[in-house]
Amino acid sequence: MRTTSSDPIAVWMGLMGLVMDHKLLAQGLLQEASGMPWSRYRALRRVEDRGWSQRELAEAMRVDASAMSGIVDDLVERGYAERVTHPQDARMKLVTITESGRDLMEHLRTLPGVVPPPVATLTHAERRELARLVDKMRAAAEA
Repeated sequence: MRTTSSDPIAVWMGLMGLVMDHKLLAQGLLQEASGMPWSRYRALRRVEDRGWSQRELAEAMRVDASAMSGIVDDLVERGYAERVTHPQDARMKLVTITESGRDLMEHLRTLPGVVPPPVATLTHAERRELARLVDKMRAAAEA
């Protein structure tokens, strides 16, 4: 096995390759278990922690406004998300997760096979450190 260099591009390419090599397995499993397209899972995952405007979601997911409108409409119809008035700007709506949406996400995280073998090989301490680093990278991406 080749050791990944600590050069930023090597780390990024290694991480991206690892994720992409295992993404389709988890994607198929989550789509089948949830009964909805992958785009709905991606949107719901984002609104778990805070409300987002549809425009913010569209930008984060790199989809156009009409596609995001359809995604949010579908999540609302399924009872997994809702549109609520923005607390500081009554003209704007935020997409937030519902209790049913939280229950679904919790269920999906417990499915057998959702954790790929590369992650399953990590110790508890290694997973904790990886989670810390993922949170740091996510915060930088959202800044």
